[in-house]
Amino acid sequence: MSRPTYGTVATPEAEAPAHVTGETVTGDTAPVAPAVRTGPPHTPPPRPLSVIAGLVLAGGVLVGGGLAGGALRGFLDKMAGVVALVALSLAVMLGLATALRGVLPPRPRTAVQHLHRAFGVLGIGFLLLHIGVKVAGGRVAATAAALGWGSGDALVGLGTLACYLFLLAVATGVWRGVFATHRWIRPFRMLHGASYAGWLTAVIHGLTAGRTPATWVVAAYALCLTATAAALVYRRLHRR
Repeated sequence: MSRPTYGTVATPEAEAPAHVTGETVTGDTAPVAPAVRTGPPHTPPPRPLSVIAGLVLAGGVLVGGGLAGGALRGFLDKMAGVVALVALSLAVMLGLATALRGVLPPRPRTAVQHLHRAFGVLGIGFLLLHIGVKVAGGRVAATAAALGWGSGDALVGLGTLACYLFLLAVATGVWRGVFATHRWIRPFRMLHGASYAGWLTAVIHGLTAGRTPATWVVAAYALCLTATAAALVYRRLHRR
């Protein structure tokens, strides 16, 4: 991942001789310009080929979930949604942690950012597997899964809404460098913050749609809810 470059930007005062600027220079001391960020503060936007490759990979994962059979299909039918929600919950919590600039030192904060992105990608991958398995197994029609209606079950619509909100968060995260370079920080926070609404919607969908969840699944969701709520409260108090 490319890193932002830092350097000094020459100014007319720094380049001009002392007799031109009117400054007094003693010995070899010369005016030094402050360090200025000369590159985007985040990774640059992906190239078109990278975007196409990502879309093809996502489509392959979705189709692969539908083509899975045997024991693998049974595992994905039961666990793909759980793994997706747990991974996305971790991504949300780690994203909150990266916002605490005064708490985490730079190096650990960078590591947390990488983990945030990794769990986000993992969660989206299992989410696509979850959708593919459910559609292939006849649990929900493809149109209902894509549009969020038509199945007669509002809980399926919640799952579709959660999926699109998470995809919006991923897209804004991929193009975060563009938002930062153009100083569109507030629109970025609003769009990327859609992951919170998507996550809450996904939790409701996971607890109420389909089969009754196991006790350990409910406990895992409750733990994620508690940890995320605590991180939100701490972030609010830290800002104040």
